[in-house]
Amino acid sequence: MRALALVAAIAMVASLFLPWLNPGTSGIRLVPWDMLKELELSADGLRTFATDSPPELLAFLATFALAALFGLLTLIGAPSRLLAFLAGGGALGFLGYGLLQMKDQAAAAGIPVPGTDDLAEFAKSAPEIFGMGAFAWAGGALVLFLAALIGFGDRR
Repeated sequence: MRALALVAAIAMVASLFLPWLNPGTSGIRLVPWDMLKELELSADGLRTFATDSPPELLAFLATFALAALFGLLTLIGAPSRLLAFLAGGGALGFLGYGLLQMKDQAAAAGIPVPGTDDLAEFAKSAPEIFGMGAFAWAGGALVLFLAALIGFGDRR
């Protein structure tokens, strides 16, 4: 389970560099790393970013940092169930919140969304809307969350 959790954490961190929206459908190429590259890496610039950004964005970015920290600790032999729970559970909670908020904001941005609240219809249309980054992040979060609930076992 430890190796699977490590792969899940790597998938979450790797999703930072992958496109999150299918540019063929939405016309928008959203890559979180492109946004982070634009930040001014001074103390004042980071403070301004933290105070001006909505809490949802900070929580979203925190999931990457927590997954990376979990991955580093796992590589040195000290995996933390708490970090796995926070990274995976935080991302899943944010995903649920995002799905609830998505319809209105996506329609305003011109991104096509399913017309009903049917989850099966949404699952069918998700590959047309979302890119590999979103799937890697959500899948990694789910596996990391389940690994935190199950535990990692001894290394014997």
